[in-house]
Amino acid sequence: AYFQITLKINAPEREAAAKVYTTYKEPFLSGIPGAVSKELLVRDEDVQVLHGFNSETDAKAYLESDLFNN
Repeated sequence: AYFQITLKINAPEREAAAKVYTTYKEPFLSGIPGAVSKELLVRDEDVQVLHGFNSETDAKAYLESDLFNN
């Protein structure tokens, strides 16, 4: 199962967005049950983060986690 976040981020702020991705990738993979991947796509029109999970249940549980909400 996958969970995708798409953010409209101005070009000058995309580097900061990539830093947030880098900072939280490992805590996501090691601390979220069922997490299997996290990928970043930086495009001219937006920034997308694709989160991979073992199951839909794991993906939904992530939405309730402290890591996602804080």
